[in-house]
Amino acid sequence: MKISYVLRHPLSVLAAVMLLLGASPTSGSAQTMQVTLAPGDVDVARGLARMDVELKVSAMEAQAGQAVLTLPVVIANTDTIATTLTDLTITDALGPVPWTVRDDPVAMVYARHWIAGRAVSGDVTVRYRAPIDNTPPRRGSGPPYSLRTEGGGVSGVGNTFILLPEDDRDYRIALRWDLTGLDAGANATSSYGEGDVDLEAGKADRLSSTVFMAGPMQREPMPVSNTGFSAAWLGETPFKAQPLMAWTHQLHGWMSRFFAEPGEPPYRVFMRYNPINAGGGVALTRSFLVTYGQATDPADLKSTLSHEMIHTWTQWDGRGQWYGEGIAVYYQGLLPYRAGLITADDYLADINDTARRYYSNLLNDTPDDQIAPRFWEDSRIRVLPYDRGGLYFAVVNGKVRRASQGARSLDDLMLEMNRRRRAGETVNEAVWVALLTAELGEDGQALHVAMKAGELMLPEADDYGPCFTRYVGRARRFDLGFDPKSLVGDVKTIRGLVPGSAAEQAGIRNGDVVTYAVAMDGVQSNQQAMLALQVTRGEDRFPVTYLPRGDEVDVYQWRRAPDAADAACKT
Repeated sequence: MKISYVLRHPLSVLAAVMLLLGASPTSGSAQTMQVTLAPGDVDVARGLARMDVELKVSAMEAQAGQAVLTLPVVIANTDTIATTLTDLTITDALGPVPWTVRDDPVAMVYARHWIAGRAVSGDVTVRYRAPIDNTPPRRGSGPPYSLRTEGGGVSGVGNTFILLPEDDRDYRIALRWDLTGLDAGANATSSYGEGDVDLEAGKADRLSSTVFMAGPMQREPMPVSNTGFSAAWLGETPFKAQPLMAWTHQLHGWMSRFFAEPGEPPYRVFMRYNPINAGGGVALTRSFLVTYGQATDPADLKSTLSHEMIHTWTQWDGRGQWYGEGIAVYYQGLLPYRAGLITADDYLADINDTARRYYSNLLNDTPDDQIAPRFWEDSRIRVLPYDRGGLYFAVVNGKVRRASQGARSLDDLMLEMNRRRRAGETVNEAVWVALLTAELGEDGQALHVAMKAGELMLPEADDYGPCFTRYVGRARRFDLGFDPKSLVGDVKTIRGLVPGSAAEQAGIRNGDVVTYAVAMDGVQSNQQAMLALQVTRGEDRFPVTYLPRGDEVDVYQWRRAPDAADAACKT
């Protein structure tokens, strides 16, 4: 399983940072903002392009020395264009507004603020150029937010290149495209629809969780509709993309019926190349961005695509990834199997991949409240909400089935959470625990407390249905052989090398500066995956490749029960 990410709407990561920093936004009636995007200067051979951005913001009021615009510098281990944009001008009725910048303290997520050099009043126009460069990111793994160019077009997520007013007013937003810088035949789309679109009043940070794509796109289905499912990608993929997107289209329809979705709200899948975390993706407003690499098997993307679509119906008001990611992991194989879109053996492989990684994880007893502050420093921590959450929900499903003599299951609880969310009711951890307690009594509360504390989640032998049974297998622990924090930040310097480890035996030494071009989460998931590092030591630069594995340990796995019919698996 590839790690994927969720950027929830309407509260983006940027907005959360502003609240944590104690920003004092102003409120008021809805204003207007027109955002015009003009991509161009595409250099296919060098992987370069640009995106010119114009913002027209109504009725902006700010004193001299006040922040008027903001953009993350780093968000979820991903660099933005905050430090590389050029030609920035801010203009109001009195003419150009001088500006300076102020950055928040450097952290895993921090922002840049543009400070007005004089009082600003009235309608304001902001113009700047966002450079696009396909050079692999220095920081390594992260969500695929950044602007990229491929196939003669461009794509990216708003949180890496659209400056936003530093306030909390509601805006009616007009999204406009200027495609004169692209070749004839180019068109544009976003999470909100085809071409130019107008959005009703809402927070400006909606743009942070919006995908933008323009160029000679390929689409599924054709013709494109503003309702229901739509997929878009640029350039030639190393596999046949259309059949995969047709499969995803079919699964989306099945899931919509399962979750009792009224009507056909728009949902878009954007696909693009990723040089680091191929196969991963990120869930965004009304959409999902999935990535591929040169060696990607399209069959391997099906789990990721399924996982991310599930987020559409499992959003909640609570904190903690154990819920959203855990439930997506639990259903990512089960729902496609129920829909007849994967085999029982495919589903079994999905269960075992999660179980193998969880039970071999040396840090699988880490309490839930330690995951967020350590999320980017160690991939063994990063995968826990997914793996432990998925197994927790398998335990819940088994307990609910036994308590109700098979009359009820986890499905009933999930559909009730979704019903409440659709009705505008609160859906948070307290609501979930109340539903669990109604089904299981004190045992439900105890199970939840144990999961949050980091206790081992172990489904019963038949908790995945009578088609499968549990057994004990063997797997080697993921072990880099040095302090995982060494791989955090722009400059990655090896520290804490373990004597006798595979890393030391391969030639790694403390003080080595390394770069890598693989997703560490993916390496952790694959028992046979080699880790290739480019090492700089003094004046020398050389490659080192090794298998990042340590001790072999017992892991719980599932296999087909003797004489079990395929139909028995669809529980």
